[in-house]
Order: sequence, then C-alpha cells, then structure tokens
Amino acid sequence: MNNEALNTVMSRKSFLKLTAGVAVAGAVGPTLTGCAASGRQLKFSTIADVLAEMDLMEANIDTLVMDQPWSLYKALTHMAQSMEYSMTGYPKLDSPLVQSIKKIGFVTFKSQGYMSHNLAAPVPDAPEIADEGPIEDAFLRLRNACGDFQNYTGALHPHFSYGTLSYEDWELAHSFHCANHFSNLTYMNASLR
Repeated sequence: MNNEALNTVMSRKSFLKLTAGVAVAGAVGPTLTGCAASGRQLKFSTIADVLAEMDLMEANIDTLVMDQPWSLYKALTHMAQSMEYSMTGYPKLDSPLVQSIKKIGFVTFKSQGYMSHNLAAPVPDAPEIADEGPIEDAFLRLRNACGDFQNYTGALHPHFSYGTLSYEDWELAHSFHCANHFSNLTYMNASLR
C-alpha cells in the first residue's frame, strides 16, 4: 500500500472513531456528569440502602432541606413510579438505537458506582405527578415499590432508555436513581448531613 492510500485508510479509521465518539458523547454525555457538585453525593447499590435512607428521612422530616426542582412528594412518587414500571412496563421506550447508546451510559454508571441525571425529567409518557400531596402517601408508595421489587420473581420489563437489564442491574439502576435524588436533600441537623 502506498503512502497516499495508507493516509486515506488511516484518515477513514480516524474519522469513524471520531464520529462514533462524538455520537456517543452527544447522546450520553449530558447524563455522564457524575454526582452533582452540591448535595451529599450518596452511593447506593441495593434497595436496602434506599429503605435505610427513607428511615432517616422520615425520622428527620422536619429538618429536611430540598435542593432540587421537585418537592419531596413529587420526587418520592417519581422514584416509586419508575420502580413500578420495571415490573409492569414503561409507557414509552426509546428506539433500540437510542437504547444501545444510552446503555453505554448505564455501564459507565455501574463502573463509577453512581449516576447523575436531570432531576426534573419525568418518565416519558407517564401520568403527570402532582407537585404536592400527602407526604405519608409518597413514602408508603416508594416503600411498597421497594418491597414489591425485592420480592418480584417475574420477568422484568426493559428500561425505557437502557433496554433489557438483569435483576441485579435493575437493582443498581433503581438504587443509583434514588441515591441521585436523595443526594440533593440535606438535613438541618449537622450530624445527619
């Protein structure tokens, strides 16, 4: 192969690598930012971690300070809704191409042990959640969703963005999701921060 042909082949390879990298970064990049700069930067890996944090929250509800776009009621209900959909099916799924790209994001979340996402992004095509409601109901709904998930033995449905996940990966996805929301609330009691 002459030098001109070699340069052309290398240029094509470089171009393909570059465009593939840009496509993945453009599709996944905004979600791969790590934990938010503010907040507690919690890392959960099990539903038991979620339930333990909920115990702390309920015991200290009067000292809770929210630092996210949604009320505590709406955030808890959203987390429950997402967990429920893993067992019942999401109302809308991303295309297989988008899922394959966003699955790379999930793999990154797994390797770093946490996720970061838009805390005001609803589940696509899910019923709108009221901004306010009985906080006891929201805690109960998320607790029930956690318990249902822990005891679930059926086939889990695909994640709307990540596609098919194993039970273990679903538990990580739910745990990461809740930790990301819970990281952006703190307690006025300094020993709990």
